[in-house]
Amino acid sequence: MEKPLYTLDDPETDAEEPVSPDNPEPPKPSRPSAIALMIKILLTPIEGWKALRRARLKTDDVAASCFYPLLALAALSKFSLFFYEANMTLADVAKAGLVAFVTFFFGYFLVLFFAGFLLPRQSREALKNEFGKQFVLMSMSTYVLFYILMVLLPMLDPVLVFLPGWTIYCIYRGVRFLRVPKEKESATIGIMCLLVIGCPILCNWIFTEILL
Repeated sequence: MEKPLYTLDDPETDAEEPVSPDNPEPPKPSRPSAIALMIKILLTPIEGWKALRRARLKTDDVAASCFYPLLALAALSKFSLFFYEANMTLADVAKAGLVAFVTFFFGYFLVLFFAGFLLPRQSREALKNEFGKQFVLMSMSTYVLFYILMVLLPMLDPVLVFLPGWTIYCIYRGVRFLRVPKEKESATIGIMCLLVIGCPILCNWIFTEILL
C-alpha cells in the first residue's frame, strides 16, 4: 500500500489537552522559603548565597517571611527576663521588646543608608538591586537569630557572644555574589561587616536611652 503524500493533523490530538481533574496541570516548581535559605546560608554559606541568588525572590517577600518574623521573636524573647531578672514588670519587658524590635528594624535601613556613601563607588550600586537588599536582610537575619539565642540563654553568654562572628563569616563568603569589582571586594567586606554589626548596636544604644 502506498504511503500518503501528507497527513492532516488531528486538532483534537495535537492541541494541548485542557486542564481537568483527569488531566491536572503539572505543578510549578516551588521556590525555597526565605527561612530555609537563611539556614542554608548559615550551614553552607557559598551554596546558600548561590541558592538565594537563583531563587529570584522579591525583597518584600524575604522581609515578610524571614526578617520580620525574627524581629517579632526577638521582641518576644525579652519575656524570658521574667525568669532571669528580679523585679521585672510587664511594662519593663514590653519596652525591652520594643527596643529589640526597632534596633534591628531601623538597623537594616541604617545599613543601606550608610552603605550609600561609605562603600566604594563601584560597590554602592550592588546594594540597590533586589539581591543586594536581600543580602543585607539575610545577614541581619542571622544576627537577629544569634541575638535571640543570647537573650534566651544568658548562662551561655561567654560562648554565644562569639556567634555574631559567624554572621561576619557569612558576609565574607557572600560579598563575591554581589559581583563587585575584584579589587573592591576586601573594602566591601570590611565595611559591610562593620555596618551589619555596628548599626544595630548604635540603634540599640539610641533607643535604650530614649525608651528605657
